[in-house]
Amino acid sequence: MNNKTIALTLTLLWCGASQAEDTDALETVVVVGTRAALVESRDLKKNAGIVQDSIVAEDLGRFPDANVADSLSHITGITISRTRGGEGQYVNVRGLGPAYSIVTLNGRILATDGDGREFAFDVLPSEVISGADVYKSADAALLEGSIGGTINLSSAKPLDQRGRHIRFSIDGDYNDLSEKNGYKASGVYSDTFAGDTMGLMFTATYQDVTDRSDAVQEFGLNPDSPGSFDANEDGTISADESDLLGLCCTSFGARIQNKKRTGVTGVWQWKPSDTFSTSVDALFTRLDAPTVGYHESYYVEDSILDEATGLHRWSDVSIDDHWVNGMTVAQLIPEISTITEFRVVDTTQFGWNSEWKATEKLTLNFDAYQSKSVRDSGGKDTWVVSGIAGDHIARVDMNNNALPDITVTLEDGRDLATALAAGELGNDDYGLHYVGLSGTDVEDTVTGFTLGGSFAVDSGVFKSVSFGAARTERTKVRNTVENDTNGGSCQYCNQYATTFTSLGADVVRSVSLPNFMHGGGGHFPRTFIRFDVPAYLQALHALDGQPILDENGDPTGDVYDADNTLPELNPVQSYDVEEDTNALFVKADLRSDNWFASVGLRWISTDTTARTAINDIVFVDDPTPEIPTSGPDVTYSEAAPLTQKGSYSKLLPSFNAGYWFTEQMVLRVAAARVMARPSLNQLAPTRTDNTLDRTFSVFYDGNADLEPVFADQADLSFEWYFDEKSVLNAAMFWKNIKGFITSELLENQDIGVIGSVGGAPDAPILYDVSRPINGDKAKVLGFELGGQHFFASGVGLRANYTYTDTKAYVDGVHVGPLEGVSKSAYSAALMYEKGPWDAQVAVDYSGEYTEVNDAVGGLSQIGEPITWVTASVQYQVNDMLSMSLEGRNLADAHYRANLGRSDILAGFESWGRTVIASISLKF
Repeated sequence: MNNKTIALTLTLLWCGASQAEDTDALETVVVVGTRAALVESRDLKKNAGIVQDSIVAEDLGRFPDANVADSLSHITGITISRTRGGEGQYVNVRGLGPAYSIVTLNGRILATDGDGREFAFDVLPSEVISGADVYKSADAALLEGSIGGTINLSSAKPLDQRGRHIRFSIDGDYNDLSEKNGYKASGVYSDTFAGDTMGLMFTATYQDVTDRSDAVQEFGLNPDSPGSFDANEDGTISADESDLLGLCCTSFGARIQNKKRTGVTGVWQWKPSDTFSTSVDALFTRLDAPTVGYHESYYVEDSILDEATGLHRWSDVSIDDHWVNGMTVAQLIPEISTITEFRVVDTTQFGWNSEWKATEKLTLNFDAYQSKSVRDSGGKDTWVVSGIAGDHIARVDMNNNALPDITVTLEDGRDLATALAAGELGNDDYGLHYVGLSGTDVEDTVTGFTLGGSFAVDSGVFKSVSFGAARTERTKVRNTVENDTNGGSCQYCNQYATTFTSLGADVVRSVSLPNFMHGGGGHFPRTFIRFDVPAYLQALHALDGQPILDENGDPTGDVYDADNTLPELNPVQSYDVEEDTNALFVKADLRSDNWFASVGLRWISTDTTARTAINDIVFVDDPTPEIPTSGPDVTYSEAAPLTQKGSYSKLLPSFNAGYWFTEQMVLRVAAARVMARPSLNQLAPTRTDNTLDRTFSVFYDGNADLEPVFADQADLSFEWYFDEKSVLNAAMFWKNIKGFITSELLENQDIGVIGSVGGAPDAPILYDVSRPINGDKAKVLGFELGGQHFFASGVGLRANYTYTDTKAYVDGVHVGPLEGVSKSAYSAALMYEKGPWDAQVAVDYSGEYTEVNDAVGGLSQIGEPITWVTASVQYQVNDMLSMSLEGRNLADAHYRANLGRSDILAGFESWGRTVIASISLKF
């Protein structure tokens, strides 16, 4: 193994712990190692009063995986979606997406940097987490807002382990796709004093890693194009040549992200007596993840080049079951893009928690917190495009389960792929086109208060009653800064003949992308050039003051001005949402010798205020529709402020019960009414449109008429704890979801837009309109199987399987399954822990799922199965020294999607394999 295969990780671990002398102090529970962590997780499940699964850190500051979402994927019923580098980002519970679940830290809502409520796990270092509980059945005392399940992350406290503990680590990694190294450093300090009644704990972590993802950015189909095509040139359109779908445009490439992640936490805890405890905690994380991308793009949609002769752009067309799977394309402009994304996210949470046992029967607790997430990206992202002028010809042929074959012959006879590979193309060849400047600023603030308690009744089977009140205030502000709406992005569109050399600029650079689109299949240019973005933007000034010409070469009366390319605040795509919720709950706990139960009721009242702005598309002027890379001029009305308010109050009952047949076997049953709120961005009717791309579509992110999603649900679970380290469990779950949020697509709608296309008289332009709506209902029925066992030999097994069947209805019509739900998912691990060795191999599988129902032309977009394989081995040299090695995505899994048939691609992404090595020291 050479230095290109792995970056050696050095982990230094120094722990010292003092023994407590006070016999009345808290009991110390120390969990170390894979087996101990799994056994502790099993015990949490066994002792829970609800249907629950848990993960426990293997040691102080050492979570099972470097990413919390990856660890959660080992739990029954959990699947995850991945971001750049294959890192887990969002979590699905029992098939339902992140919008149907909530993520809390110590029972508190975490602010997010996205548009909605979904928490992105990539902003949170795993070192600051000591455990995670997944609550699958509802409880009146738990925060409302989840139908799939509630994920509560917990941070360690100093009195959990008395004495002084110090840990410092340095990790390194290597990814075989990017061929880049990374490292991570972290430390933990925990100490108790004042007779072990008071403690302090601090954690800190820093990571610097470079991830690369090769992906299809766009594989667009226009449902109206080509519609029909005389492929055999017999002068008639046969049935096989009608109702055709064909490729409009495709863009694919690599995104390279330099991820710097910082996390700091602090906890002060005081327990002066058995009747009172209090703690103050703080968390700060920063994700600084700038990204640069390189894409090649091909706009191949058919059009009429000569109305008199009927000459098409396409020739030599082949058709397979109404899909145009091959064509020769005339007048193609091969384009390359350089994209930069600026993502810096600061997340904080400050909290105060106290518990007071006022009397022998009455215990009171108080919790207050504020969480904030801030992303500063407004107008800082760039997307610059350049192409080669000329009458070039392309041949495009589709493949099964792969990217297409694309061959481009330049006007001078050279092959594009060969010229790129030879370094023959540069500033003399590439000219001006699209200059997109965009980005959003997001600030999310959540403030919460809870005052609750419990009263011990101890009257027969009636053991206690819990009660409480809570208030949550949330404000999310998004400001979108971009230059599409003001026309700045397309001021230089189609000026390919204005090369960088003619502007006296040096913009084009060479770039090496090893293993480009690995696993994607297909044949296309695999050598890239990139653009120096600052140099590209500076080159625009060379045209300042020169006249802008129309499609006929005549002056329009306007002149070029690079300052007009600058982005502006777009109020129509910005919003300010406020949401205030009051809640009251009461719960009775019942228990006898062999059974237990709880009956609860939670009342919530929510008020919302959404502020945004709206405008109208006034006129569309498209003088050159035959040029696929050109774009129309769009005139918008002035934006007018819009404020919308809403409110709702609901009662949410819950019931949980269990019956112990023996000391090892328990049957649980649960039923509840639960709810999930619309995503925050869905409360404000912000709007985007694709007029510049000529797809003439309008997308409303929000809908003022959206209501919360409600569900009646039931769970039945059987668990057999057949020895002190093992468990077998089976569960069934049912959910009847009412008003689930889905997308409504209305095609060819007259929304009042007038325009001129190709010089034709002014006429209405029809748009496809998409907006979120409350669907009628959805039904979820599934089951889970799981188990773990450790043998005396040191071998251990962990496995689980989840089956989820869903049906969604809109306007009384069955439209297919719920989007984003895999029918089948499983996780399995083979472990060995004995003496100095601790090793495991784990496989996590999520099956096929529907991404978008009726995506285009009546076809649904289907995500293909993903199998994620990890392995690790650790050797404890002595009490002080250990070494470990870990591999992720060892099977080199890829994301791939299609439109229900293998020859119509819908998506692809490749992440590569990652290897981590470590040496640990403690004394």
